[in-house]
Amino acid sequence: MSAELRTLAQLYGVQTSFVDASGVRREAGTDTLRAVLGALGAPATDPPSAVRQERLRRHVQILEPVVAVPAAGTQAVEVGLPRSVHPRDCWLHLQGEEGATRRMRLMPAIHRPLGSASLEGRTMDRYEAQLGSPLEMLPAGYYRLRLEGPGVESTALVVVAPRCPLPGRGWGAFLPVHAMRTARDWGVGSYTALAETARWVGGLGGELVGTLPLYPGYYEEPPEISPYLPVTRLGWNELYVDPTVLPELEASPEARDLLASEAFTSELADARRRALVDYPSSMALVRRVLEPLARAVFAGPTARRDALEGFARERPDLVAYARFRAGHPVEPCGAPGDLTRVPADEASRCNLYAQWVADQQLGAAAGSLFLDLPVGVHPAGFDPRYDPASFADGVEGGAPPDLFFAKGQRWSFRPLHPRGLREQRYRHVIAVLRHAMRHASVLRLDHVMGLYRLYWVPDGLDATDGAYVRYRDDELRAIVALEAQRSGTAVVGEDLGTVPEEVRRGMAHDRMLRSWVLQFEVSAGAPLPDPPELSMASIGTHDLPRFVSFWEAPEHARWRRALGGDARRGLRVCLDHLAAGPARLVLADVEDLWLERWPHNRPGTGPEAGNWQHRSARTLEEIFADDDVTAALERIDGLRRQEEPG
Repeated sequence: MSAELRTLAQLYGVQTSFVDASGVRREAGTDTLRAVLGALGAPATDPPSAVRQERLRRHVQILEPVVAVPAAGTQAVEVGLPRSVHPRDCWLHLQGEEGATRRMRLMPAIHRPLGSASLEGRTMDRYEAQLGSPLEMLPAGYYRLRLEGPGVESTALVVVAPRCPLPGRGWGAFLPVHAMRTARDWGVGSYTALAETARWVGGLGGELVGTLPLYPGYYEEPPEISPYLPVTRLGWNELYVDPTVLPELEASPEARDLLASEAFTSELADARRRALVDYPSSMALVRRVLEPLARAVFAGPTARRDALEGFARERPDLVAYARFRAGHPVEPCGAPGDLTRVPADEASRCNLYAQWVADQQLGAAAGSLFLDLPVGVHPAGFDPRYDPASFADGVEGGAPPDLFFAKGQRWSFRPLHPRGLREQRYRHVIAVLRHAMRHASVLRLDHVMGLYRLYWVPDGLDATDGAYVRYRDDELRAIVALEAQRSGTAVVGEDLGTVPEEVRRGMAHDRMLRSWVLQFEVSAGAPLPDPPELSMASIGTHDLPRFVSFWEAPEHARWRRALGGDARRGLRVCLDHLAAGPARLVLADVEDLWLERWPHNRPGTGPEAGNWQHRSARTLEEIFADDDVTAALERIDGLRRQEEPG
């Protein structure tokens, strides 16, 4: 590998080597680096020329496109000026989100010079300019900074970052929506069932109901049902809409007749009897009723139609998504055209209606939701088409070889483009976070290390032949914290597995909770270790064996003997320990309370394993009436309310 290629990789944030889970240093190959650099937009076929161009670009840059500064601390930006331009002739314009602009001369704002440098005959002087002062700090928010002077002009997005809100000492229950069964379900759970579960948990003293990601999927045959590879991260899953409670039923004889028909009633009964979710079948049932309900909304001027049209004006991204799901070409965001008006064709209108009512029904459980934000989207999905500059081509996200996956992993999604994000002022990231936090009291960030770096695997190469690409974690973390503060959402980072120490330091600084899982921490010598205070503690995750399976595994015999008793007693002891412990939040899997054995996902397996299709063995009505389940959760609540340890 040439020195110039290594230098180019460094300039573009591509790591030429990394230490794997076994402590072995792995070097990225030349083909890998060229492919990854090509995906980043670097002309890697001529490294010396590319290095020169990149160095010159950085050298003459006046303002970085994005600057993150703390809400409490030094609020300063770096400014570069050609030697021919004096700071006394330059002005700074700082515009807040409400439009108010503050204009100041650059010269008095300069805190200190940062030095001078020349490259290819161009001399640049660099300064640190203060935007706020100890007596007048900029409030948290987004600002547009513009510098202008003789022959120079540059703009930047300034993110003034607070810290994430901290939740109180609370607890929640986990049960995926797709697994929720009721006496009236359609072969799959619903937002109505989720809201009922939230009320039940709240009545027992709990603050949260946790579930898997609730984003749209591809459910046509053959369905692609992983909730971690959604069609978009900007909308909600239409599958979980409960048509039976929508106001449009009163105005739609067609929908009422369908629901009352013997054939449809028979199909619903068949769906309820299934042990596994049949996604195409249940989606077809929901869709058949949503279509006439959507027509009823648009049949004439009503308050509901006005509200839907208002929703379209607020969410042009979902207007574009509705058209995309109807088979129309996607107009990228920012392109000419009006995406704030309701589409004319019936299929797009139904898609938009489904998004609107999904948002309303999910909102009924707002204030009690622990939601999950996947790290990527489907490669053929909506988001890469709607904001293509924010995604990289020719690569996919994944993970290097580790103890569980010796050949590494390919996750099938296109990674976010570090430079593209900055040039677009992180508009896609902000939109995704705002959507996720709209109804979430607590939001889990899947693969939180992705705020810092992500393993990219070039198309055509094996997962062993990837390389890590760096992101501007200071900027991404600032945006997460700002959006979390505005929505009042606590943030949990999924930091399981091999995670660099810088990630955990950053999480602690940002007041982002860690994910602490008992199954990963126990041993015969330490059968009940304590989780850290800034964490969400649980016994397992959706990707791990159920508690009873973990308990019975031969390799855990010594740990089992250390706790003593059978699996039911072991579960109670473990839950008691977490509930009485220091973690800010504790999450209990409802199905573990009756020692369920079927996991939601077996990593590394295919459709034959029934992943993401498991339906709860008990209906919600049975769960709510179960004295043992209720007693277990009340015990957690009582222990949580005791004086905090230490």
